[in-house]
Amino acid sequence: MSWTTEAEKSIRGLPDVEDARILVEGDEIREIHVICGSHRPAKLIVKDVVGLMWARFDRRIDHRVVGVVRVRPQPGPSREPEAAARPTPVQSEPVPPAEEHSRIRFGSVNLYLDGARAQAQVELRWKGVLRMGNASGWCSREGAQRLVAAATVAALQEFLDWDVALGVEDVEVVRMGGHEVVVVSLALLTHRQEKLLTGCCTVGRDLPQAVVLATLSSLNRVIGGLKTKEPIEYVLRPAST
Repeated sequence: MSWTTEAEKSIRGLPDVEDARILVEGDEIREIHVICGSHRPAKLIVKDVVGLMWARFDRRIDHRVVGVVRVRPQPGPSREPEAAARPTPVQSEPVPPAEEHSRIRFGSVNLYLDGARAQAQVELRWKGVLRMGNASGWCSREGAQRLVAAATVAALQEFLDWDVALGVEDVEVVRMGGHEVVVVSLALLTHRQEKLLTGCCTVGRDLPQAVVLATLSSLNRVIGGLKTKEPIEYVLRPAST
C-alpha cells in the first residue's frame, strides 16, 4: 500500500469526513480534496487534515492545498451499510449520565502549524461544561505530542482546585503487541506531595487524540479523590489588547 493510499484512508477516519483524495507531483502533495457531509466549519476540517498529515506521516503541508467540499447527506438504504461499517468517533459515543458527571471526557483536539512553531488546542467536557486548554512551542514531531499533553493539562486545570497542580513529565509512543501505544506521565502536586501518574492509549486513526486520551487515562483513576471546582458555564477573562 502506497503512503498516499494510507494517508487517504487516515483522512477518511477523521470526524465528519466522507471521502478524500490526494494529488501528488513526484513525492510532493499538490492538492488534497476532502468531502464532508456535516455542518462542521471547513477550517476545522482543514486543520484536522494538516495536523494529521504532519503528526502521522511527517509531512508538512500548507492549509491552502486542502479543499473541502460539503455535500448534503442522501437518505436511503444505499448509505446504510457505509454508516454501519464506519467506526463511531470518540466524541460521538453516548455517555451514561453517571459516567458523564464522574469522569472528565475528551471533546476535541487541534494542532495548528505556523512555520517552525505549533499550537495545540484541546477541549474537554465535565458535568456538561466545556473547557479549553492551549500550549505552544517548537513543532518537532516529538515536541508536538508533548504540546498536546500540555494543552490537555491546561484544560484539566480549569476543573481542578487552586491547590492541585499538574505537569507533563514525559510523552512516549511505544510498540506493544504490534500496535503503537501512547504513554503519558504526569506529575500531580497536591497537599505538598508529588505523585507520578501514568496513562496509556492505543494509537488508532489520530495520534494527537490518543495523546489526549492517554493523559485523561492517567488522571481519571484519581479524579474522585482530588479537590475540584464546580464547573460554571461562563468564565470571565481580561479582554485582549
